[in-house]
Amino acid sequence: MPFRMIALDLDGTVLDREGRVRPRTVEALDAARARGLEVVLVTGRHHSVARPYYEELELQGPTICCNGTYVYDFPASRVLSGEPFASADARRLVASCRRHGVEVWAYLDDAMLYEVPTPHLLKLGVWIDGLATRPKPQLRQVRSLEAVLEAMPAVWKFVVTHRDAGRLAGWFRDAETMPAYGVEYSWHDRIDVMPAGRSKGSRLFAWAADRGIDPADIVAFGDNFNDLAMLTGAGLGIAMGNAPEGVRAAVAEVIGGNDTDAIAERIERLLA
Repeated sequence: MPFRMIALDLDGTVLDREGRVRPRTVEALDAARARGLEVVLVTGRHHSVARPYYEELELQGPTICCNGTYVYDFPASRVLSGEPFASADARRLVASCRRHGVEVWAYLDDAMLYEVPTPHLLKLGVWIDGLATRPKPQLRQVRSLEAVLEAMPAVWKFVVTHRDAGRLAGWFRDAETMPAYGVEYSWHDRIDVMPAGRSKGSRLFAWAADRGIDPADIVAFGDNFNDLAMLTGAGLGIAMGNAPEGVRAAVAEVIGGNDTDAIAERIERLLA
């Protein structure tokens, strides 16, 4: 077996458009673990909304969350490693969103906060209400993120969004010039913002190195720009067929879309 670890993005990759893990994918990952491969989720999600899939896949190791800003240990219910935003940088980020008239969400230790509900947030809230897992994720509307940030909580990630793609792109161009932030599109209308230098790839490879695993020993699956550092740095980076063209062009291999059994089929070929 040329690889020792499988790294998996969630949305648009392991999850289909209805937010489900396909049964054949579960079986393929079980077979991979039986052969000695470690399986790790590497997601832009807050750990609380990654937990249901961690439990469904019966994983045991840590999960890399919020695009690499921290590593979370579910059995111990704690952050193993990570660096949140400096308080001043968090406040400046929100101020930049105000200037551009775009919306912003904040991912804290224990909750995801927003001011303006969007269709995505409303759908997420319905999904959370239907979860059996405990503790349930905390998705809360607040009147003012500035007021929240006055208490200097740990902020692991911001999401910037707006229905006007041009306005959002304008904010993105401005944010790219700010050295304190790493900005990556995670969906056509959402941009993830992390402290500079954080990415799925950097955190994954650092955590793997602590376990004696080289990037060349990792096969990674992803579908969007926030997966590129992981996909291009791994021994084998595989993009989903539903990925944007810019992602598909940058990686070694492209498989079928997330609504197919493409991941399972590719893992089965690796094991064969």
